[in-house]
Amino acid sequence: MLSARRVVIIDFVVLICCLAAIWGLSIKPKNELEKAIATVPEMPAAGSSAVVAEMPAPMGERKVSSKVLTHAIPDTTPYLTFEADMLQAMVEQANYLRRKDVPARGASGIQKAEMQRTLELLQGINLLDPSVLLTTFDYYQVNTDLKNDRVRMTGYYTPVIKASRVQTPEYSVPMLKSPGSGIPNPAAIEAGALAGKGLELAWLRSKKELKNAQLQGNCLIEFPDGERKHFGFGQSVKGTGGSYVFFVEVDNQVLGCGTFPLTARYSIAVDLRYIPLGATLLAELPDLDASGKLKGYTYRILFAQDRGGAILDTKRMDLYCGVGQKGLQEARKINGLGRLWVLLPKQ
Repeated sequence: MLSARRVVIIDFVVLICCLAAIWGLSIKPKNELEKAIATVPEMPAAGSSAVVAEMPAPMGERKVSSKVLTHAIPDTTPYLTFEADMLQAMVEQANYLRRKDVPARGASGIQKAEMQRTLELLQGINLLDPSVLLTTFDYYQVNTDLKNDRVRMTGYYTPVIKASRVQTPEYSVPMLKSPGSGIPNPAAIEAGALAGKGLELAWLRSKKELKNAQLQGNCLIEFPDGERKHFGFGQSVKGTGGSYVFFVEVDNQVLGCGTFPLTARYSIAVDLRYIPLGATLLAELPDLDASGKLKGYTYRILFAQDRGGAILDTKRMDLYCGVGQKGLQEARKINGLGRLWVLLPKQ
């Protein structure tokens, strides 16, 4: 009798421990995000010394562009988890949306208040339950004309490039900032039309390195004395000779649109005429094997935090993959068709 009673007590204790562990796992992501938001300082708006958190404006009947977005529930209910990088991307997104200079109404009719509310809801749900996304958010699939509204998904990264502050026989290719006005066509720029105007930010070893930096839209320059500087997308000009990208020096982090830090694996570049900066999306990412053959799809929540010079419509998005060789290796793994949904609070 005594042995049986001990067995019952032990089983009961084990059950209580298991339930406590599951409960702790379910609330941990929320606590981590709340702590992160509380400890990361808000980003000040342009021209102001501080940002005061504002309450989102009341949201009326939702009217989004039917040419860009279609209300459509995914045919797969994905299992998702909070990761440290995802939490950081959410913090940066929230700080951006608190800024006073963010328009109240963005591309395709998506409201700033809706994007803020999406983040608030996302931090409070348990992603271990896949059905909670369907009961919390409305899904709007991004329309394209590629194979049943597929989006071409590619990766980009931050190349680390050795350069010189002055022109030398080894470092002879200038990386330029924009003159602001009177910009000649790309062919003329390549021929030296802007030479001698004090626009050189750095001198690179080859046109190939410059073209790669222009393609990625950002780079990390390393000077001979070991100093490193980040440069981001400044301006692009198109015309005879194709296109030419100018750069601008940015903070000591990789900044989306020169505005706020990017997070590898979670920040994406989109065409801001259709998807606003600050939007939260669910992505169906193609999962490729070593030979490039499609194995299936993975799902991830991503954040619109950058724009790309080569992204000119809804047919393509670029996933930021990190800095240097590791970032390049990750970027090479992403090249295929998938689907995108903008997440907005359920009405």
